[in-house]
Amino acid sequence: MNRWLAMLLSPIHGDGALAPAHRRDLENSGITERSWISQGIRAVPPSAGDRLLGFQIPAAVTSLMLIPYPDPAGGYFDAFQVKLFPALADGDGHKVKYLQPWGSAPHLYFVREALAAVMDASRPLFLVEGAKKAIAAAQLGLPAVGFNGIQGWHVRGSRELLDDFDHIPLEGREVKILPDGDVRTNPDVERGAARLAEALEARGAHVRVVLLPTVLAA
Repeated sequence: MNRWLAMLLSPIHGDGALAPAHRRDLENSGITERSWISQGIRAVPPSAGDRLLGFQIPAAVTSLMLIPYPDPAGGYFDAFQVKLFPALADGDGHKVKYLQPWGSAPHLYFVREALAAVMDASRPLFLVEGAKKAIAAAQLGLPAVGFNGIQGWHVRGSRELLDDFDHIPLEGREVKILPDGDVRTNPDVERGAARLAEALEARGAHVRVVLLPTVLAA
């Protein structure tokens, strides 16, 4: 594991240590303190940000919130995102809200409190685009797993499901894909959701793409 990630997740940094802006962000997403502590979400000390990511963070960023990826077998994957406060604009004027190390392997985002339900093949599985949305869905009692971006279910150059899906019973199971709201207007998102559905169906799942109301998908 990235040694800086391991250090930040160690007991020495405590549980749930967040800046006020981070807490507001999570609360605005409907995420409770119990959930963010369980998921290991915490602040990144400014001095550790560059070393954690492996590149220099723009000076305009005043704080970082770490979102590690829990491993359903215990502990964490060697995978994470950091949310930037404030968000930045790239060269095309698009907002950049999250960063991760270059070349990071994609992983599913498992919510610890939902693991038992996720592993219960008799219940519909909800695949939710975005870690925070997956947590919010799990808080509603749904068997929810997150994926990072509409292409976050496979590695580059492949249309096979990530190995992380091997943890989840899929054969004969009802699976609902909840992409971001721009699936209605973005052909790339629509195509990505359709290809995810095809990959799941190849594993024996019964798949439906669910379009969220725009207010919930924002």
